[in-house]
Amino acid sequence: MKKIIIALCIGTISVFAQTTLVQQQPETDYYESAYKLSGTDLRLALHNIIKGHTSVTYDALWTHFQTTDKKSNGKVWDMYSDIPGGTPPYEFTYTTNQCGNYSVEGDCYNREHSWPKSWFNDLTPMYSDLFHLFPTDGKVNGMRNNYNYGNVSAPTWTSKNGSKLGQNTFPGYIGIVFEPITEYKGDLARGHFYMSVRYYTEDAGWSASDGTSKADLLPWYANLLFSWHVLDTVSTKEINRNNAIFGIQKNRNPFIDHPEFAAEIWQTAMAPSVVSVANPTSTTLIVDLSRYTDSTVSVNKNNFVINNAIGNPTGVAWGINNDVSKLLLTVPALSSGTTYMLQILNLKSINNVVMKDTVVTFKTSGVADVQSPDAQMPKMFMLMQNYPNPFNPTTNIEFTVPSTGQATLTIFNMLGQKVATLFNGEAAAGMRNHVQFAAHDLSGGMYLARLTSGGRSQLMKLTLIK
Repeated sequence: MKKIIIALCIGTISVFAQTTLVQQQPETDYYESAYKLSGTDLRLALHNIIKGHTSVTYDALWTHFQTTDKKSNGKVWDMYSDIPGGTPPYEFTYTTNQCGNYSVEGDCYNREHSWPKSWFNDLTPMYSDLFHLFPTDGKVNGMRNNYNYGNVSAPTWTSKNGSKLGQNTFPGYIGIVFEPITEYKGDLARGHFYMSVRYYTEDAGWSASDGTSKADLLPWYANLLFSWHVLDTVSTKEINRNNAIFGIQKNRNPFIDHPEFAAEIWQTAMAPSVVSVANPTSTTLIVDLSRYTDSTVSVNKNNFVINNAIGNPTGVAWGINNDVSKLLLTVPALSSGTTYMLQILNLKSINNVVMKDTVVTFKTSGVADVQSPDAQMPKMFMLMQNYPNPFNPTTNIEFTVPSTGQATLTIFNMLGQKVATLFNGEAAAGMRNHVQFAAHDLSGGMYLARLTSGGRSQLMKLTLIK
Protein backbone atom coordinates (compact mmCIF):
# COMPACT_ATOMS: atom_id res chain seq x y z
CA MET A 1 0.00 0.00 0.00
CA LYS A 2 1.27 3.47 -0.84
CA LYS A 3 1.88 5.36 2.39
CA ILE A 4 1.06 9.04 2.58
CA ILE A 5 2.89 9.78 5.80
CA ILE A 6 6.48 8.82 5.11
CA ALA A 7 8.58 7.64 8.06
CA LEU A 8 12.11 7.77 6.69
CA CYS A 9 15.08 5.72 7.74
CA ILE A 10 16.56 6.11 11.20
CA GLY A 11 20.24 7.08 11.33
CA THR A 12 21.88 8.67 8.31
CA ILE A 13 19.01 9.72 6.08
CA SER A 14 18.71 11.17 2.60
CA VAL A 15 15.50 13.16 2.33
CA PHE A 16 14.27 14.20 -1.10
CA ALA A 17 10.50 14.52 -0.70
CA GLN A 18 7.78 14.52 1.88
CA THR A 19 4.06 14.22 1.21
CA THR A 20 1.65 15.80 3.67
CA LEU A 21 -1.97 14.79 4.07
CA VAL A 22 -4.21 17.03 6.13
CA GLN A 23 -6.30 15.11 8.62
CA GLN A 24 -9.77 16.13 9.67
CA GLN A 25 -9.64 17.38 13.23
CA PRO A 26 -12.24 18.77 15.59
CA GLU A 27 -12.43 22.56 15.64
CA THR A 28 -10.70 22.79 19.01
CA ASP A 29 -7.37 21.11 19.73
CA TYR A 30 -8.51 17.60 20.54
CA TYR A 31 -5.24 16.58 22.22
CA GLU A 32 -4.39 19.81 24.02
CA SER A 33 -4.32 18.21 27.49
CA ALA A 34 -1.98 15.40 26.36
CA TYR A 35 0.92 17.28 24.79
CA LYS A 36 4.34 17.19 26.46
CA LEU A 37 3.40 14.25 28.71
CA SER A 38 5.04 10.84 28.85
CA GLY A 39 4.48 7.38 30.35
CA THR A 40 1.36 6.75 32.42
CA ASP A 41 0.61 10.47 32.56
CA LEU A 42 0.19 10.50 28.78
CA ARG A 43 -1.80 7.27 28.79
CA LEU A 44 -4.24 8.67 31.33
CA ALA A 45 -4.55 12.00 29.52
CA LEU A 46 -5.36 10.26 26.24
CA HIS A 47 -7.84 7.99 28.01
CA ASN A 48 -9.65 11.01 29.39
CA ILE A 49 -9.82 12.54 25.91
CA ILE A 50 -11.27 9.53 24.08
CA LYS A 51 -13.39 7.89 26.81
CA GLY A 52 -17.18 8.09 26.89
CA HIS A 53 -17.53 7.64 23.13
CA THR A 54 -20.90 7.14 21.49
CA SER A 55 -21.44 3.38 21.59
CA VAL A 56 -23.04 1.70 18.58
CA THR A 57 -24.81 -1.65 18.49
CA TYR A 58 -23.06 -4.78 17.28
CA ASP A 59 -25.65 -5.24 14.53
CA ALA A 60 -25.02 -1.67 13.32
CA LEU A 61 -21.43 -2.60 12.46
CA TRP A 62 -22.55 -4.18 9.19
CA THR A 63 -23.78 -0.77 8.07
CA HIS A 64 -20.92 1.24 9.58
CA PHE A 65 -18.32 -0.91 7.77
CA GLN A 66 -19.71 0.46 4.50
CA THR A 67 -18.44 3.87 5.63
CA THR A 68 -15.28 2.89 7.49
CA ASP A 69 -13.87 0.02 5.41
CA LYS A 70 -14.84 0.43 1.75
CA LYS A 71 -12.32 0.20 -1.07
CA SER A 72 -12.36 2.70 -3.91
CA ASN A 73 -14.11 0.08 -6.07
CA GLY A 74 -16.88 -0.27 -3.46
CA LYS A 75 -15.75 -3.69 -2.21
CA VAL A 76 -15.10 -4.67 1.41
CA TRP A 77 -11.62 -3.68 2.61
CA ASP A 78 -10.60 -7.00 4.17
CA MET A 79 -7.02 -6.85 5.44
CA TYR A 80 -6.80 -10.67 5.53
CA SER A 81 -7.42 -11.07 1.78
CA ASP A 82 -6.32 -7.76 0.27
CA ILE A 83 -2.99 -7.54 -1.56
CA PRO A 84 -1.95 -3.87 -1.82
CA GLY A 85 -0.57 -3.11 -5.25
CA GLY A 86 -1.62 -6.55 -6.50
CA THR A 87 -4.69 -8.60 -7.31
CA PRO A 88 -6.49 -10.07 -4.28
CA PRO A 89 -7.56 -13.73 -4.53
CA TYR A 90 -11.18 -12.66 -4.01
CA GLU A 91 -13.22 -9.64 -2.91
CA PHE A 92 -16.42 -9.34 -0.92
CA THR A 93 -19.54 -7.34 -1.79
CA TYR A 94 -21.27 -5.57 1.09
CA THR A 95 -24.41 -7.29 2.38
CA THR A 96 -24.32 -9.97 -0.35
CA ASN A 97 -21.26 -11.73 1.13
CA GLN A 98 -22.04 -11.06 4.78
CA CYS A 99 -21.51 -14.09 7.08
CA GLY A 100 -23.26 -16.53 7.56
CA ASN A 101 -21.58 -19.83 7.47
CA TYR A 102 -18.15 -20.45 6.00
CA SER A 103 -15.84 -23.37 5.35
CA VAL A 104 -13.14 -21.99 3.05
CA GLU A 105 -11.59 -18.62 2.27
CA GLY A 106 -13.78 -16.35 0.19
CA ASP A 107 -17.11 -17.65 1.54
CA CYS A 108 -18.06 -14.50 3.48
CA TYR A 109 -16.84 -11.64 5.66
CA ASN A 110 -17.63 -11.16 9.33
CA ARG A 111 -16.97 -8.75 12.21
CA GLU A 112 -13.59 -9.51 13.73
CA HIS A 113 -12.57 -8.33 17.19
CA SER A 114 -8.86 -7.76 16.51
CA TRP A 115 -8.54 -7.50 20.30
CA PRO A 116 -10.36 -10.82 20.86
CA LYS A 117 -13.58 -10.55 22.82
CA SER A 118 -12.47 -13.32 25.22
CA TRP A 119 -9.75 -10.92 26.40
CA PHE A 120 -12.44 -8.54 27.72
CA ASN A 121 -15.11 -11.17 28.50
CA ASP A 122 -17.64 -9.89 25.95
CA LEU A 123 -18.17 -6.68 27.92
CA THR A 124 -19.51 -3.42 26.51
CA PRO A 125 -18.88 -0.85 25.09
CA MET A 126 -15.65 -2.46 23.80
CA TYR A 127 -17.68 -5.28 22.22
CA SER A 128 -18.76 -2.96 19.39
CA ASP A 129 -15.96 -0.36 19.46
CA LEU A 130 -15.14 0.24 15.80
CA PHE A 131 -11.50 1.06 16.39
CA HIS A 132 -10.64 -2.61 16.92
CA LEU A 133 -13.39 -4.20 14.82
CA PHE A 134 -12.77 -4.91 11.14
CA PRO A 135 -14.57 -6.74 8.34
CA THR A 136 -12.47 -9.85 7.66
CA ASP A 137 -12.76 -13.17 5.88
CA GLY A 138 -14.66 -15.62 8.09
CA LYS A 139 -12.28 -18.53 7.54
CA VAL A 140 -9.12 -16.48 8.19
CA ASN A 141 -10.70 -14.90 11.25
CA GLY A 142 -11.54 -18.40 12.49
CA MET A 143 -7.94 -19.54 11.98
CA ARG A 144 -6.66 -16.47 13.82
CA ASN A 145 -9.01 -17.45 16.66
CA ASN A 146 -8.02 -15.54 19.82
CA TYR A 147 -4.26 -15.87 19.32
CA ASN A 148 -1.99 -12.90 19.89
CA TYR A 149 -0.36 -11.26 16.91
CA GLY A 150 3.28 -12.13 16.34
CA ASN A 151 6.03 -12.90 13.83
CA VAL A 152 6.02 -16.31 12.13
CA SER A 153 8.94 -17.78 10.16
CA ALA A 154 7.68 -21.39 9.83
CA PRO A 155 3.89 -21.16 9.35
CA THR A 156 1.59 -24.12 9.93
CA TRP A 157 -1.09 -22.38 7.84
CA THR A 158 -0.98 -19.50 5.34
CA SER A 159 -3.90 -17.55 3.92
CA LYS A 160 -4.24 -16.71 0.24
CA ASN A 161 -2.89 -13.18 0.81
CA GLY A 162 0.07 -14.37 2.90
CA SER A 163 -1.21 -13.99 6.48
CA LYS A 164 0.32 -16.74 8.65
CA LEU A 165 -0.34 -18.87 11.70
CA GLY A 166 2.51 -20.52 13.58
CA GLN A 167 5.02 -20.30 16.41
CA ASN A 168 6.12 -16.81 17.39
CA THR A 169 9.72 -15.84 16.70
CA PHE A 170 9.61 -12.38 18.29
CA PRO A 171 11.59 -12.31 21.56
CA GLY A 172 9.62 -12.87 24.76
CA TYR A 173 7.03 -15.47 23.74
CA ILE A 174 7.20 -18.80 21.88
CA GLY A 175 3.52 -19.76 21.57
CA ILE A 176 1.22 -19.83 18.55
CA VAL A 177 0.49 -16.42 17.00
CA PHE A 178 -1.09 -14.89 13.90
CA GLU A 179 0.90 -12.63 11.54
CA PRO A 180 -0.91 -10.42 9.00
CA ILE A 181 0.88 -9.14 5.91
CA THR A 182 3.32 -6.28 6.48
CA GLU A 183 1.12 -3.63 4.83
CA TYR A 184 -1.47 -3.95 7.61
CA LYS A 185 0.68 -4.63 10.67
CA GLY A 186 0.68 -0.96 11.68
CA ASP A 187 -3.12 -0.71 11.30
CA LEU A 188 -3.66 -3.57 13.73
CA ALA A 189 -0.93 -2.41 16.13
CA ARG A 190 -2.49 1.05 16.39
CA GLY A 191 -5.86 -0.58 17.02
CA HIS A 192 -4.32 -2.40 20.00
CA PHE A 193 -2.71 0.82 21.24
CA TYR A 194 -6.13 2.46 21.11
CA MET A 195 -7.72 -0.33 23.17
CA SER A 196 -4.99 -0.19 25.81
CA VAL A 197 -5.53 3.57 26.24
CA ARG A 198 -9.31 3.83 25.71
CA TYR A 199 -10.02 1.25 28.44
CA TYR A 200 -7.21 2.16 30.81
CA THR A 201 -8.73 2.15 34.33
CA GLU A 202 -11.97 0.69 32.87
CA ASP A 203 -10.82 -2.94 32.58
CA ALA A 204 -11.84 -4.42 35.95
CA GLY A 205 -13.83 -7.24 34.34
CA TRP A 206 -11.30 -8.08 31.65
CA SER A 207 -9.26 -11.28 31.34
CA ALA A 208 -5.69 -11.77 30.13
CA SER A 209 -3.91 -13.29 27.16
CA ASP A 210 -0.32 -14.31 26.50
CA GLY A 211 0.32 -10.70 25.42
CA THR A 212 -2.02 -8.70 27.62
CA SER A 213 -3.09 -8.30 31.22
CA LYS A 214 -6.52 -6.71 31.07
CA ALA A 215 -5.94 -3.50 29.08
CA ASP A 216 -2.18 -3.53 29.67
CA LEU A 217 0.23 -4.73 26.99
CA LEU A 218 2.86 -7.12 28.30
CA PRO A 219 6.42 -5.98 27.51
CA TRP A 220 7.07 -8.45 24.68
CA TYR A 221 3.73 -7.63 23.06
CA ALA A 222 4.22 -3.88 23.40
CA ASN A 223 7.65 -4.25 21.77
CA LEU A 224 6.22 -6.32 18.91
CA LEU A 225 3.37 -3.91 18.24
CA PHE A 226 5.71 -0.92 18.38
CA SER A 227 8.03 -2.56 15.83
CA TRP A 228 4.97 -3.00 13.55
CA HIS A 229 3.94 0.60 14.22
CA VAL A 230 7.35 1.75 12.96
CA LEU A 231 7.51 -0.74 10.09
CA ASP A 232 4.07 0.07 8.63
CA THR A 233 3.38 3.78 9.03
CA VAL A 234 0.00 5.52 8.97
CA SER A 235 -1.74 5.23 5.60
CA THR A 236 -4.51 7.10 3.80
CA LYS A 237 -6.80 4.16 4.63
CA GLU A 238 -6.26 4.65 8.36
CA ILE A 239 -6.68 8.41 8.23
CA ASN A 240 -9.95 8.09 6.36
CA ARG A 241 -11.13 5.38 8.74
CA ASN A 242 -10.21 7.50 11.77
CA ASN A 243 -12.23 10.39 10.38
CA ALA A 244 -15.20 8.16 9.57
CA ILE A 245 -15.27 6.61 13.05
CA PHE A 246 -15.02 10.06 14.60
CA GLY A 247 -18.25 10.89 12.79
CA ILE A 248 -19.89 7.78 14.27
CA GLN A 249 -18.41 7.33 17.76
CA LYS A 250 -17.26 10.93 18.36
CA ASN A 251 -13.78 9.84 19.42
CA ARG A 252 -10.48 9.23 17.64
CA ASN A 253 -7.48 6.92 17.61
CA PRO A 254 -4.63 9.08 18.99
CA PHE A 255 -1.94 6.88 17.44
CA ILE A 256 -3.17 7.62 13.93
CA ASP A 257 -3.30 11.37 14.56
CA HIS A 258 -0.05 11.44 16.55
CA PRO A 259 2.12 8.34 15.92
CA GLU A 260 4.75 9.76 18.27
CA PHE A 261 2.47 9.09 21.27
CA ALA A 262 3.27 5.35 21.07
CA ALA A 263 6.94 5.72 21.95
CA GLU A 264 6.12 8.02 24.85
CA ILE A 265 3.92 5.35 26.46
CA TRP A 266 5.54 2.02 25.56
CA GLN A 267 9.15 2.86 24.71
CA THR A 268 10.15 5.36 27.39
CA ALA A 269 13.57 3.70 27.80
CA MET A 270 14.32 4.14 24.09
CA ALA A 271 16.75 6.87 23.10
CA PRO A 272 15.47 9.40 20.56
CA SER A 273 16.54 8.89 16.95
CA VAL A 274 15.92 10.78 13.73
CA VAL A 275 12.82 9.86 11.74
CA SER A 276 13.13 12.47 8.99
CA VAL A 277 14.20 15.95 7.99
CA ALA A 278 11.04 17.49 6.56
CA ASN A 279 10.26 20.45 4.31
CA PRO A 280 13.80 21.84 3.97
CA THR A 281 13.67 25.34 2.45
CA SER A 282 16.29 28.03 2.01
CA THR A 283 15.75 29.23 5.59
CA THR A 284 14.03 26.48 7.64
CA LEU A 285 13.80 22.73 8.13
CA ILE A 286 11.94 20.43 10.53
CA VAL A 287 13.79 17.66 12.35
CA ASP A 288 11.34 14.90 13.31
CA LEU A 289 12.56 12.62 16.11
CA SER A 290 11.18 9.31 17.35
CA ARG A 291 10.74 10.66 20.89
CA TYR A 292 9.99 13.91 22.66
CA THR A 293 13.06 15.96 23.51
CA ASP A 294 13.66 17.96 26.65
CA SER A 295 13.67 21.68 25.86
CA THR A 296 14.28 22.73 29.45
CA VAL A 297 17.86 21.43 29.43
CA SER A 298 19.40 20.96 26.02
CA VAL A 299 17.58 22.01 22.89
CA ASN A 300 19.26 25.05 21.38
CA LYS A 301 21.18 26.02 18.27
CA ASN A 302 24.42 24.55 19.63
CA ASN A 303 22.89 21.06 19.32
CA PHE A 304 22.94 21.36 15.52
CA VAL A 305 25.72 21.93 12.99
CA ILE A 306 25.15 22.17 9.22
CA ASN A 307 28.03 21.49 6.84
CA ASN A 308 29.10 23.51 3.76
CA ALA A 309 30.39 26.17 6.19
CA ILE A 310 26.85 26.98 7.38
CA GLY A 311 27.49 26.16 11.01
CA ASN A 312 24.83 26.44 13.70
CA PRO A 313 21.22 27.37 12.93
CA THR A 314 20.18 30.85 13.99
CA GLY A 315 17.23 29.59 16.00
CA VAL A 316 15.41 26.48 17.24
CA ALA A 317 11.66 26.24 17.93
CA TRP A 318 10.67 23.30 20.14
CA GLY A 319 7.39 21.45 19.64
CA ILE A 320 6.00 22.20 16.17
CA ASN A 321 2.20 21.87 16.01
CA ASN A 322 2.33 20.67 19.62
CA ASP A 323 4.45 17.68 18.62
CA VAL A 324 7.38 17.81 21.01
CA SER A 325 9.31 15.36 18.85
CA LYS A 326 9.53 17.95 16.05
CA LEU A 327 12.04 20.82 16.05
CA LEU A 328 11.96 23.74 13.61
CA LEU A 329 15.43 25.01 12.74
CA THR A 330 15.89 28.50 11.32
CA VAL A 331 19.06 28.54 9.24
CA PRO A 332 21.18 30.92 7.15
CA ALA A 333 20.41 30.86 3.43
CA LEU A 334 20.71 27.35 1.98
CA SER A 335 21.33 26.79 -1.72
CA SER A 336 18.60 25.37 -3.92
CA GLY A 337 18.87 21.71 -4.88
CA THR A 338 21.82 21.03 -2.60
CA THR A 339 22.53 18.14 -0.26
CA TYR A 340 23.61 19.14 3.24
CA MET A 341 24.72 17.22 6.29
CA LEU A 342 23.27 18.02 9.69
CA GLN A 343 25.03 16.95 12.89
CA ILE A 344 22.73 16.54 15.90
CA LEU A 345 24.55 16.58 19.22
CA ASN A 346 23.82 16.20 22.95
CA LEU A 347 20.03 15.77 22.90
CA LYS A 348 17.97 13.69 25.30
CA SER A 349 14.36 12.63 25.67
CA ILE A 350 11.81 14.32 27.89
CA ASN A 351 12.48 11.63 30.51
CA ASN A 352 16.27 12.06 30.29
CA VAL A 353 17.29 9.22 27.95
CA VAL A 354 20.39 10.40 26.06
CA MET A 355 20.24 10.43 22.26
CA LYS A 356 23.22 9.13 20.31
CA ASP A 357 24.93 11.90 18.30
CA THR A 358 23.74 11.56 14.71
CA VAL A 359 24.57 12.78 11.20
CA VAL A 360 21.66 13.26 8.79
CA THR A 361 21.68 14.21 5.11
CA PHE A 362 18.90 16.27 3.56
CA LYS A 363 18.35 18.00 0.23
CA THR A 364 16.73 21.36 -0.45
CA SER A 365 14.31 21.64 -3.36
CA GLY A 366 15.46 22.77 -6.78
CA VAL A 367 17.69 21.50 -9.55
CA ALA A 368 21.10 23.02 -8.79
CA ASP A 369 24.18 20.79 -8.67
CA VAL A 370 24.39 18.55 -5.62
CA GLN A 371 27.66 18.33 -3.77
CA SER A 372 28.85 14.88 -2.77
CA PRO A 373 27.88 14.14 0.83
CA ASP A 374 30.84 11.78 1.11
CA ALA A 375 33.20 14.70 0.49
CA GLN A 376 31.48 16.75 3.18
CA MET A 377 31.42 14.13 5.96
CA PRO A 378 33.03 15.52 9.12
CA LYS A 379 36.15 13.60 10.09
CA MET A 380 34.86 11.87 13.21
CA PHE A 381 34.63 8.39 14.70
CA MET A 382 30.97 7.52 14.28
CA LEU A 383 28.86 4.38 13.87
CA MET A 384 25.49 5.57 12.60
CA GLN A 385 22.16 3.95 13.40
CA ASN A 386 21.25 1.27 10.88
CA TYR A 387 18.35 1.90 8.53
CA PRO A 388 15.74 0.61 8.43
CA ASN A 389 15.52 -0.34 12.08
CA PRO A 390 13.75 -2.62 12.97
CA PHE A 391 14.57 -4.59 9.79
CA ASN A 392 13.79 -7.85 8.01
CA PRO A 393 15.98 -9.34 6.66
CA THR A 394 18.47 -6.70 5.45
CA THR A 395 19.58 -3.32 6.78
CA ASN A 396 22.20 -0.69 5.95
CA ILE A 397 24.94 0.56 8.25
CA GLU A 398 27.25 3.53 7.71
CA PHE A 399 30.32 4.65 9.63
CA THR A 400 33.20 7.12 9.49
CA VAL A 401 36.65 7.21 11.07
CA PRO A 402 38.74 10.35 11.76
CA SER A 403 41.99 8.99 10.31
CA THR A 404 42.82 6.49 7.58
CA GLY A 405 43.53 3.04 8.98
CA GLN A 406 42.27 -0.45 9.77
CA ALA A 407 38.59 -0.67 10.76
CA THR A 408 36.38 -3.61 11.68
CA LEU A 409 32.59 -3.74 11.86
CA THR A 410 31.18 -6.89 13.47
CA ILE A 411 27.75 -8.09 14.58
CA PHE A 412 27.12 -9.95 17.84
CA ASN A 413 24.04 -11.54 19.34
CA MET A 414 22.95 -10.69 22.86
CA LEU A 415 25.02 -13.62 24.22
CA GLY A 416 28.15 -11.92 22.93
CA GLN A 417 28.67 -14.41 20.09
CA LYS A 418 29.95 -13.01 16.78
CA VAL A 419 27.48 -13.74 13.98
CA ALA A 420 28.90 -11.64 11.11
CA THR A 421 31.85 -9.49 10.05
CA LEU A 422 30.62 -6.73 7.75
CA PHE A 423 33.86 -4.79 7.23
CA ASN A 424 37.49 -5.64 7.86
CA GLY A 425 39.95 -3.46 6.02
CA GLU A 426 41.30 0.04 5.53
CA ALA A 427 38.83 2.92 5.90
CA ALA A 428 39.66 6.40 4.62
CA ALA A 429 39.44 9.40 6.94
CA GLY A 430 36.15 11.28 6.76
CA MET A 431 34.64 9.03 4.09
CA ARG A 432 31.23 7.50 4.64
CA ASN A 433 31.50 3.71 4.47
CA HIS A 434 28.35 1.82 3.46
CA VAL A 435 27.77 -1.85 4.33
CA GLN A 436 24.71 -4.07 4.26
CA PHE A 437 23.82 -6.61 6.92
CA ALA A 438 21.86 -9.57 5.52
CA ALA A 439 20.32 -11.62 8.33
CA HIS A 440 18.41 -14.25 6.35
CA ASP A 441 19.70 -17.12 8.50
CA LEU A 442 19.41 -15.43 11.91
CA SER A 443 16.49 -15.50 14.31
CA GLY A 444 14.59 -12.36 15.21
CA GLY A 445 15.75 -10.31 18.15
CA MET A 446 18.24 -7.71 19.31
CA TYR A 447 21.82 -7.61 17.97
CA LEU A 448 24.86 -5.42 18.57
CA ALA A 449 27.06 -3.82 15.92
CA ARG A 450 30.61 -2.91 17.02
CA LEU A 451 32.91 -0.56 15.11
CA THR A 452 36.60 -0.73 16.04
CA SER A 453 39.36 1.49 14.62
CA GLY A 454 42.44 3.28 15.92
CA GLY A 455 42.07 1.91 19.42
CA ARG A 456 38.46 3.16 19.68
CA SER A 457 35.25 1.15 19.76
CA GLN A 458 31.54 1.99 19.53
CA LEU A 459 28.43 -0.19 19.96
CA MET A 460 24.97 0.15 18.43
CA LYS A 461 21.80 -1.90 18.97
CA LEU A 462 19.74 -3.10 16.02
CA THR A 463 16.53 -5.14 15.92
CA LEU A 464 15.77 -7.96 13.49
CA ILE A 465 12.08 -8.82 13.21
CA LYS A 466 10.86 -12.07 11.64
